[in-house]
Amino acid sequence: MGRIRRNRGVTLLELVVTLAVVAILVAAAAPSFVDFFDRYRLRGAADDAMSLIANARTAAVKNNRDINIDFGGTTSNWCIGANAAVDPAAGQPFLTASACDCTVAAECLVDGQRLAVDQGKHEGVAVSTVAPSYTFNNKLGTVTSAGSIGAPAQVVFTSPSGKYDVALQVSALGQARVCVPANEPNMAGVSAC
Repeated sequence: MGRIRRNRGVTLLELVVTLAVVAILVAAAAPSFVDFFDRYRLRGAADDAMSLIANARTAAVKNNRDINIDFGGTTSNWCIGANAAVDPAAGQPFLTASACDCTVAAECLVDGQRLAVDQGKHEGVAVSTVAPSYTFNNKLGTVTSAGSIGAPAQVVFTSPSGKYDVALQVSALGQARVCVPANEPNMAGVSAC
């Protein structure tokens, strides 16, 4: 007859060794996770801002109305919003879009909907400036006002740790792109400026 094999279970020593190995692996992986989430928050903020700009440009052409883009708040508690020109009086030409205060919930309207991105969704991400303001032309979606002619309107987003930066640039043609400024650490999937 065969021998009966008894299940002994796990000894205390085996359990302690297993927990020590797991603790070492977690400690080694923690910096990578922190760095991943740092880049993830930064990229999310820049992508949301770029999406807002692209949607505003499309709405300007589609609705035949100028749309103004404004940054507001502070560099550490920022927001970006878009505001469409209001309906003109009967027989009058369309007005230009007015600035919007994205810190006010009832402002920054396009097609009757609020079009804004708030920093609160991207905790810890800061911007270099809250001053940029420009307008998309209602005919071609081009930028009709933004600093010096030909130079892209640019805002730099900084990650919560301060280690990474990405620039959001809007060309005179109204095209938005995200890139890594010179002398900054590279980020996967983001080209250099």
